[in-house]
Amino acid sequence: MRRPASLKDVQILGTGLWQGAPVHNRDLPSPVSGAKQVRDPYRGKADENGVVRIAGMELDGVRYARTIGAIGRAFDDPFRGTQRRRFFPADLKTSQAEADAGRAAIADAGLTSDDIDAVLVQSFLPDEVQPKNAALVCEALGIRNAIAWGVDTICNSVVSHLHAAAMLIASGQAEHVLSVVSAAYSRVSDPNVSATIQEADMAGAMVLSRAPGKQMDFSWRVDGRLHGAIRLAWDRPTGSTGQAWWQPTHEQLLIRFDPQLQQKVMAEIAVNARTVCDEALARAGMRLEDIDVVLSHQPMIWYREFLADTLGVRDGVVFDTFEEYACINSAGIATSLHHARKEGRIVDGTRALIFSPAAGYVFGAAAVRC
Repeated sequence: MRRPASLKDVQILGTGLWQGAPVHNRDLPSPVSGAKQVRDPYRGKADENGVVRIAGMELDGVRYARTIGAIGRAFDDPFRGTQRRRFFPADLKTSQAEADAGRAAIADAGLTSDDIDAVLVQSFLPDEVQPKNAALVCEALGIRNAIAWGVDTICNSVVSHLHAAAMLIASGQAEHVLSVVSAAYSRVSDPNVSATIQEADMAGAMVLSRAPGKQMDFSWRVDGRLHGAIRLAWDRPTGSTGQAWWQPTHEQLLIRFDPQLQQKVMAEIAVNARTVCDEALARAGMRLEDIDVVLSHQPMIWYREFLADTLGVRDGVVFDTFEEYACINSAGIATSLHHARKEGRIVDGTRALIFSPAAGYVFGAAAVRC
């Protein structure tokens, strides 16, 4: 494949989040708050050689020592490491939360809605099946003279938005691009599956703008054979009773996993992570040891240690917000990006690496000179 050119003179100028009230562990209803232990078939077990097998992965006790320790701590906690999370109110449309996040990002960038030339939106879930939320977000923000696209690669949509926005700016098609992502897990999580405790809702946004001397490089891989590993389908909640043919259906949109395919995803995720991260860094002329901060999807509390061990980076380089926000799909990178900037982890001159897998399956990485 031809090596793509670096996308130069592009920077992340502003970020923002939907501001929902935090829900603490103590606020959750029984039986979750009274649970003694998370029961999960993927907890993992070490063999006589110290190799831990969990969800298709084989973790060597030496290389993955940080990950194994983190897994043990996570499953000793009935809340799996989450301290707080946010949920969209029942009457809140995801487009409203997305617009709130976008408004905050525009203000953070020191711009107004009139400055925005393009809006990229990814919604999990949109207000309606079709059309998607891009035009609704624009309308809420008073944006009319702009590109409005739905750009969706689920979990790593922030990476695809960075790539699309950078191409628009580098090619001269736009000066300022607004990216918005959201996750409404609470509306599609199976309430009787243990993993639900670590899933929540959020909307995040960023503004990308032209800036001399900045640069972004990307790498992608796709494996459609893994497409069915995670899907959103019409089904009944686990443990619900069936009904006679004349009764109304109790089916709802629910997240479902194919255990065999999911194990294959997890077995190969380290290789895919190294492949796209190494390639993005090489295109950027960076070395892994040069990286100041790594941002990624945050599906579980121990994922940051897993990524650190996989990439071989030192403690503290991988930054996430799992304890505060839980697993929030594509919005995980957006929240981490926002807080990393607010906490001074990303400043002028920072070298950042962003990686995420995405159901489908698509793996993407971005090496960014901030």
